This record gives sequence, structure tokens and C-alpha cells, in this order.
Amino acid sequence: MATSAQTLSLIIDELVKAKPLDRDAAITLLAAKGFLPKKLSEAPKKEKKTSIFASKAAEDFAEAKGITIPDDFKGTANNDKISVKDLKQLGEGSKKTKVNASPSAQQFCRDNGLDITKVKGSGTDDKVLLKDVKDLKPTTKADSDDDTSKRKVSSSAAKLMKQYEIDEEDIVDIEGSGTNGTVVAKDLKELIDMINAEKSDESSDED
Repeated sequence: MATSAQTLSLIIDELVKAKPLDRDAAITLLAAKGFLPKKLSEAPKKEKKTSIFASKAAEDFAEAKGITIPDDFKGTANNDKISVKDLKQLGEGSKKTKVNASPSAQQFCRDNGLDITKVKGSGTDDKVLLKDVKDLKPTTKADSDDDTSKRKVSSSAAKLMKQYEIDEEDIVDIEGSGTNGTVVAKDLKELIDMINAEKSDESSDED
């Protein structure tokens, strides 16, 4: 609709009188006087920025940890948005590669010179457990002397081995403190502690 001559005159008078600094100031002034149509007087809507994060928590986490998001990275949340879990994996990826293995399995591999990174785990999220690495233990020591391949085990130690499902191969490197090198219950303490620690790790993973 065309603006009347009278309205135009009033608009010009207001502009001359107020001398607004810029277009936005002029629109604000004239809108307040009722000289402008509603559509023109309304402030333009700001384009909503689409976040790449699945939540505010994820955005805050990335900022707090200073995590750089690769351009082609896609999150696991809806619409490929990035979750806190994705950010944790990105953060860990920038550090030294973390081995997904139980402490007992890692200790076992260190003690026996095994490469745990080549072991496929059977635990939660392919976590390497003690039972996964036991079969990889070198048996050259046992094979070198047939007379000592069969260890002497006390009855109390045998009960513990049955209770914790410990095989004879697992005690090859254990020095028995009993008579003639017989393995007694106390000699199995370290191995049993490792097994208990693993069970504890598995329980925490399931929780």
C-alpha cells in the first residue's frame, strides 16, 4: 500500500529532527511513531546456528578439554551429532593408544613378554581378560625338562586351583615353597589376586 503524502511528510520531519545515525536507528524511530508497516519494523530474525553437538554438556566438555573436532567427524548421536562419549574417544585418540585390557591381563603379559595389542579380547567391548592371554604363555621352560613338567602341588593348593580354574600351565613359573619345590597355597596368592582383580573389573564394566 502506498504511503500518503502526509505520512511521508511526517517521516521526513522526524528524520530531520532526530537525525538517526543509521538505517536501524531510523527504523526504530519511525516504528515507535507508527509510521512503518509491521513487517518493516520487525527486527530480522537471526538465523539459528545448527550445533554439531548432541547436547550442551557435550559442547561444554569439548571446550573444557580443548578437543579439536575433525571436519569429517560424525558423532554417534542422532543426526550424526557429537556426544560426550564421542568426545572422550577423540580425546583418548590424541593421547597414547590405550589398551583395552584388565590390569591382571596387562600384568601377565608384562611378566611373560607378550604383546597384548595382538590379543583379541573376550570381555565387554573386546576387553582382553586374563584367560585370553594365558594360552599365549610360552611353555619352553616346561618343555625343556620333562621331569619337572608335572608340578608337585599340595592338597590345599590343588583345592584353590580347582576353585579358581587354574591350570597346571598357569603355575609353570611359580616357585614352590614347599618340600622339594611343592606348590603350596600361599604360592598361588599373587595369581589368585590377579584373577580376583579381573573379576572385579568385569563386574564394574557390566555395571
